[in-house]
Amino acid sequence: MKTLYRSMLKDFIGPFFLSGAIMAGILLLDKVFLLVDLLVRKGVNIALVGELMLSSLPFVLSFCVPMGVLIASVMVFGRLVHDNELTAIRSSGINPMRLFRPLLFFVTSITIIMIFFNGYVLPEASHHARNLITDIAQKKPAVRIYENAFLDDFPGYIIYIGSIDERTGKVNDITIWQKNDFSTPTLIKAKTGRIITSPDQKYITIDLDAGEISELITKDKYRHLAFSSHQINLPIDDEFSRRERKYRSDREMVLYDLYAHTRSISKDIKNLNKDVAKYKQTPENEVSKYRYDDAMTRLRYKHNEFNQYATEIEKKYALACSCLIFLFFGAGLGLMIKRSGLGFGFVTGLLFFAVYYIILIAGEEFADAGRITPFIGIWFANLILIPVTLLLLSSVGFETNFTKKLLHRAK
Repeated sequence: MKTLYRSMLKDFIGPFFLSGAIMAGILLLDKVFLLVDLLVRKGVNIALVGELMLSSLPFVLSFCVPMGVLIASVMVFGRLVHDNELTAIRSSGINPMRLFRPLLFFVTSITIIMIFFNGYVLPEASHHARNLITDIAQKKPAVRIYENAFLDDFPGYIIYIGSIDERTGKVNDITIWQKNDFSTPTLIKAKTGRIITSPDQKYITIDLDAGEISELITKDKYRHLAFSSHQINLPIDDEFSRRERKYRSDREMVLYDLYAHTRSISKDIKNLNKDVAKYKQTPENEVSKYRYDDAMTRLRYKHNEFNQYATEIEKKYALACSCLIFLFFGAGLGLMIKRSGLGFGFVTGLLFFAVYYIILIAGEEFADAGRITPFIGIWFANLILIPVTLLLLSSVGFETNFTKKLLHRAK
């Protein structure tokens, strides 16, 4: 049996890591366009781009690990049937359920690791990625100005350019709003102009031809000027600075903070329920009605807030525990389909995981909206797989009929 266990574990680990790595690469491709834009438009150095990529990796891994378990399980058990190894195991008097022992130990270990990973590593990485993206967004563009777009990256100015000749720097249909501290913005318009970058790339100069300036002096005075030429110098802030932000969304909170928030919100809900009950017993007048409506509004808000945090807690556990369910579900699929190979297992696993993900996201939306409880909304995708898995294993005659046993015990 030790030889068989080692063989099962060896056959499982390879596809698990390979399929997980492939899926991580595919999902990270979604970030490529953002990263290219950061390199070209923002002039961000490649070290910061790599840091942003690494910060995005934990979110990808939280889905790739369960998917890797599903794909590996389909491949391993599909190969057992395809190569007639399962028949040989049965003929040797070995209970096929024992094949799960080494895999169950391995996947259980992964599940425990993923609970910690989703609860602590993923939120910290998400918080770091959001801070980094915000800091990069505040980094001003080096020399890029786009046509048919409003640009507000230069302090005190909002710029719109109808068209631009990248080769000559000539621009057409320019509109510039110059912000003022104590009055309405000054409007500057010109039909043509040129954009020139200083040799040290510290300034961008916009030379305008035959335009007009409109500004409101006071509430009753308006000034309109025409010019033959006008020059605007725009400083380029190309320095990158990091800032630590204390605010965290529910997805950026570690499990400990999520539990603390839910306990605090539960206390608030309890106190608000007391206030609502008190206002109901108060003789109705304009003041009591206002207080009652205000308490009900705050109560609804607190319930929605509680659902949001509770849903995130359940999601961290459910996504990790899906690894265990996918082990048996993938085994049932592999035994039923009787096919082997990485390509087939990858496509099959990806298809069923996509269905699982859609159900998970739909349940999350319903739970956040308060239509169903957070537990049902998040765990429904896992719970629905349990009877399906039992039916799959029973339909292929995996040693015993689970469905008949359950019906017999129910009677």
